[in-house]
Amino acid sequence: MLGVLLALQAAAAPCAAPAPCRLLDAAAAANQAAMLAPGGYRATIETETSTLGRREGRISGATLLEQTSSRARWSSGGGFEQHVVGSRSFPNAIPLSRLAFLRIGWVMPTMSGERLPLIARSGPGETSFDESLRGRFAAEIIVHPLASDRDKYYRFEGDSAPVSRRDGGGLRQVVPVTVIPRDDLGEPETLFEGEMDLDPASYAVVRLFGRFRVVGRARRGGLLHFADMFEPTVTLVDLENQQLPGGLWVPLVERFEIQAASSLSSGYGAARRVISRFHEVEPLAAEGIPVAIAASTSGYVLTSAPGDSLRSFRNWYARAGSATDAVSEADFSRYRPDRLQPAGRPFLAVQGLQSGDFLRFNRIEGLFTGLSLMAHLRDAAPGLTVRAAGGYGWSEQRGRGMAGAAWEKGIWRLEAGGARTLDVTNKFRNQFDNPALGAMIGRDPWDYLEREGGGAAVLRALEPTRGGIVRLELARVTDRQVVRNMEHGLSGARLRINRNIAPGSYWRARGLVDWNPDVSPLFARDGVGFRGEIEAGSGDLDYTRVEGRVVLRKSLTRFFFIARLHAGAVLATDPPPQQLFELGGPAGLPGYDYKEFAGDRAALFRTRLSYPLPFLAAPIRIGSGITLPSLAPAISIGFQGGFTDARSGGGLAAVRALGDKYDDKTGELVTDPVTGEPLPAAVATDKVRMSVDIRIGFFGDALAVGLARALERGRKTKLVLAFGRQF
Repeated sequence: MLGVLLALQAAAAPCAAPAPCRLLDAAAAANQAAMLAPGGYRATIETETSTLGRREGRISGATLLEQTSSRARWSSGGGFEQHVVGSRSFPNAIPLSRLAFLRIGWVMPTMSGERLPLIARSGPGETSFDESLRGRFAAEIIVHPLASDRDKYYRFEGDSAPVSRRDGGGLRQVVPVTVIPRDDLGEPETLFEGEMDLDPASYAVVRLFGRFRVVGRARRGGLLHFADMFEPTVTLVDLENQQLPGGLWVPLVERFEIQAASSLSSGYGAARRVISRFHEVEPLAAEGIPVAIAASTSGYVLTSAPGDSLRSFRNWYARAGSATDAVSEADFSRYRPDRLQPAGRPFLAVQGLQSGDFLRFNRIEGLFTGLSLMAHLRDAAPGLTVRAAGGYGWSEQRGRGMAGAAWEKGIWRLEAGGARTLDVTNKFRNQFDNPALGAMIGRDPWDYLEREGGGAAVLRALEPTRGGIVRLELARVTDRQVVRNMEHGLSGARLRINRNIAPGSYWRARGLVDWNPDVSPLFARDGVGFRGEIEAGSGDLDYTRVEGRVVLRKSLTRFFFIARLHAGAVLATDPPPQQLFELGGPAGLPGYDYKEFAGDRAALFRTRLSYPLPFLAAPIRIGSGITLPSLAPAISIGFQGGFTDARSGGGLAAVRALGDKYDDKTGELVTDPVTGEPLPAAVATDKVRMSVDIRIGFFGDALAVGLARALERGRKTKLVLAFGRQF
């Protein structure tokens, strides 16, 4: 009986040893003294806000980037005041419904007090630059690990020995304490979980690194919940203090990151990152009432300079994107949601690698509905994931699917599996384009084949965050012809007849190098990216195809510029038609007819300058709880130039084997007016062909309409309707 009582007493103890308890008593006393001391500070806060996205399970980056510069004042008598003086943004994707929520970032004015007040938007709606706590902003209250009632909420571990750590303030001596929320609370509370670093001399809080989470019964609203399609599961934090010459501790860098585990994509479904750095911090003279009272009674006031002043601001401390580039989602690996952790109990998730695993719409299958499952074995088989996906094309009346496994350790990944898939034959593709909804708008800009087989691959990551890889693959595959089963799309447009292929079974070997794949229209990252691929087939189909892509992207405040150069060649006596390069219309040359050029050698250069228009950028509110994405219009100008070549007999025969030419609008066969013979679907160019276009895009260029014209006589101006950032 005595043993049981001693065990219960030990379980309830707030500290694992007497040393951290004595340290915490001293730190709590310092926290109380700082909380009751009148005074404050003024500072310039530069905030970088990014909305993060992930593609292909490995490539992540900022799809939206925004910087703001503010003059801030925190005082014991007046609360927190923030005046925005500069703003610039670099939009690149569909604005999320909570975009306005992120505009001014999150701010924690002080890390002293019984509770930690985090300023955050608490309701949906557009940002108004003249708000206070009486409006749409409210302070989320987190129980301070050094509060007088801390033992009710936390347990602590540590040995009180100072260690050296490098953070935003440089190399510093700190005393680390592990903060663990209690799990026996009757009422829900927002608590901190993670590492608390204390200054050995003053016992002030130097850093809080970990996460905020609600402990107890789940609740709606507040810091960790949104009326979104993604339910944020953690709010990750890295909060650093600095000491001013007079001894006052004030914020230095504050980083908040929200990650939501999505059931439809690999890794997190959405993430928002806000990083603020405090510059030119000056202490204020003592005035007014203590901070302890001010924190509970004073409001947050946000004001802003006029819009033209915001846009003309130039006194930035850091390059746009530098704060986001300097950190990684892996920094918080210990505190991410359980589903994103490599260890733990095995679990089965409704999860795919792309949206087409669940729903797609094309002229071959019609409406395809499917299901994708991933079994993450974790502790049962570390690093191993088993995946199965399948579905049914209702117009084609045919099922397709796949099954496979992947084992990952460090920078290496092994994959094996088999599949029957509907693949596309388009080459010179954009990064992250997706044919899943090809027939939703327009005439379906893809040609298809069925590919069945199995194989294995080994993949090596080039670096941990940018998604660069080297991949080697060997597979046994069979290509089969498929035909159009839907004559009209949802828009009423006549869908094209699918082009021919050469059916056959063969061994396929492929090597791929993908360097900086996040340099693209989707991610707000400047730089140069490269992709090189070599593929060889042996069997019924014998060929070797070499293809390369270089991408250059540069942000110019309100503009962004992107250029791509593709080049490739098929080396074969009789190249299969599905391995040829095709250009025209949505396939790279918008001023020309759909894929009217083809060849076994080709090159394509494209460049585009985009300018987001300064209106209709706010999310659209419907009622009090629903917010739709903003229209976010943008205007862009593009130039394209390319050529194809097929000089050998086999190459010319492969081009002709693609099929006959049909009128897109009527569906009638197009014949030679002299001979009456059907015209070929594609021919090789006899020179470099060029076109220009101008577009108005919406939802971050996810949907665009415009006009395109070929730069040669006799060509008509064409209407362009682009879906899914077809640059």
